[in-house]
Amino acid sequence: MREGKILVPIFVITVVILLIFTSGVLTTQSPFIPTTSVSNVIGGKWTIQNYYTGNSTLTEILTNTKGDVLIITKYSFNSPLEAKNFFYSNELGTSQSYGGYLISYYVHGLSESIYVLDGNNVFYISYIATGSTTLPSIGQLINLIK
Repeated sequence: MREGKILVPIFVITVVILLIFTSGVLTTQSPFIPTTSVSNVIGGKWTIQNYYTGNSTLTEILTNTKGDVLIITKYSFNSPLEAKNFFYSNELGTSQSYGGYLISYYVHGLSESIYVLDGNNVFYISYIATGSTTLPSIGQLINLIK
């Protein structure tokens, strides 16, 4: 009888640990875009503030020494059609072709956002600048995901 009392808590703890790792709450993966790549493409010195992973999404939040914020989210789908449907349902404005990608771009003041369709993936990139910084170009933002 004591054996059953010991096995139940061990089983419950094992299930909880598995749920935590499969839900994306904790992860052992590295961020999908290294800070060195961001620094090379956009310039400045960047650090990762937060990194989240879920079943079909990865999100990385970075800041630089000037206080700018860069948010990059990768949405992964089972097919290009699913990715395209997601892209069009989240369009920021008129979509256009840019460098072989389908993009939707929006800029207002010191912030800009872009959706980029790339096969089975859709990337969302948002840049919030401080007053002393110029916004990166569309080409620079797209180069972050190449």
